[in-house]
Amino acid sequence: MRRLLSLFLALSAISCASKMKLRGEAVQQFTPLHNNDAVVVIEEYKKIPDSIPTKTIGEFHLKDGGLTVDCSYEHVLDLAKNEARKFGGNAIKITEHKLPNALSTCHQLKFKILKMDDIFPFQEMLIWSSEHSLDWKYFKGAPKIERPSFLCATLNVDYKNYKIGGKGSIEVLPIIVLNCSYIQPQYQNQHQLEYNQLKFDLLELYARKMRKAFNEANIDSQMKWQKFAEKIYNDIFNDFETEIYYLETETNFGLEYTETLRWKYRLKGDLAETSSFSTDTI
Repeated sequence: MRRLLSLFLALSAISCASKMKLRGEAVQQFTPLHNNDAVVVIEEYKKIPDSIPTKTIGEFHLKDGGLTVDCSYEHVLDLAKNEARKFGGNAIKITEHKLPNALSTCHQLKFKILKMDDIFPFQEMLIWSSEHSLDWKYFKGAPKIERPSFLCATLNVDYKNYKIGGKGSIEVLPIIVLNCSYIQPQYQNQHQLEYNQLKFDLLELYARKMRKAFNEANIDSQMKWQKFAEKIYNDIFNDFETEIYYLETETNFGLEYTETLRWKYRLKGDLAETSSFSTDTI
């Protein structure tokens, strides 16, 4: 497992734009995507192979919109991805990235929203979804010898959509990082895949617990986020890592299938009880 807490909170009252200006329009659109559907980012220097059929939905420009604190590169990419999802796009092709400068500390982007037949060559992470089960193709990392497989998973937490002196919201995403997840070839079987899906589902359970904890703490301001977010995150992630330890030892890293089934049955009940905090509903 990996520990990742995204604290993208700027402290300067004049650093970035609270609402980035979006220019451009779609020339075509498709069925909108869910918020946990993958949208890949293709940087300026990368080319899309001719072998991948691609439709251009439109060309857009995200630029500085005024006085605010929320336009880091990660946040601007999130805005672009969310815009893509609205139009059914599954890829963002950056055509120009303007770095922060003396006139604006915002990252500003020109990009195309695309609908690609295959985004997998550019996919770096996967968000948990009840509609998309794990597949061995997501284990892109080089195999190591210490265990049959490894799921490189983390909870990405971010305080978003805030304005100076106003309220924001917290986003919790259970993700796996593909390039550091691996499977040894001799263990590439259905039992080991179910074991890793169990780990991913366990991560989703703790994402739900984290959402519930943030809701109960009523963290809706920059001050509360700075004071309480890291403590809440660490407490719950520590519990998750402890649970992962017991899962790995009791199932012998997924090699004891009877124990895997026992965990699977228990976790199914836990997920049912916490469905109101599901990543599917964000």
